[in-house]
Amino acid sequence: MHWLSIFYRFVPGIVAGFGGAMLIWYAPSHRKIQFTVASTALSLICMEWEYLVAGVFSVSMVPELFFYLALTTIGLLLGVRGCLCLGICGLLFFTYVNVRYGSPYLLDYVIPVFYALLVGLCRRRLALRRPGILEIGYLEVVWLICLNSIVIWRTTMLGKWGWILGQVW
Repeated sequence: MHWLSIFYRFVPGIVAGFGGAMLIWYAPSHRKIQFTVASTALSLICMEWEYLVAGVFSVSMVPELFFYLALTTIGLLLGVRGCLCLGICGLLFFTYVNVRYGSPYLLDYVIPVFYALLVGLCRRRLALRRPGILEIGYLEVVWLICLNSIVIWRTTMLGKWGWILGQVW
C-alpha cells in the first residue's frame, strides 16, 4: 500500500508530462507552438492538483492560477513573439522558484521542459538562431541541465526529498 501512495503523488506530474507530450506530438506542424502553450497550461493546472495531493493547496492559490492562465492566454493571443516572451518568462519564473524553494515535486522538473521547448520552437519560427550555442535547442538544453543541477543540489541542501521518497510532507 505504501508504494501505491507514493505513486499517487506522481500522478499529476505524469498526467502533465504525458498529456503535454501527446498534445505536442500529435499537433499539426504549423500549430506546434500553440499546442506547446496548451501543454504549459495543462501543466499549470496539474501543478495545482499536485499541491492538492500534497495537502498544501489552499483556496487562496486559485486567483494565482487564473492569473498564470490569463498570462498564458495573452501570450497565445500575441502570436509567436508573445509565445516567445511567455516561454522566457516561464523559464525565468520556474528557475527562480525552483532554486529559491527547492523542487520536491515531479512537476518542478516537467514544466520547465515545456517552456524551454516553447522558446526553441518560437526561436525557430522567428529565425532567431546563430551557429554555436545559439543554435536552436542548444541554449535551451544547456539552461535545463544547469537549472536541474542547481535545483537538485538546492533541494538536497534544504532536505526536501521527503515528498518524493514517500514521507509525509
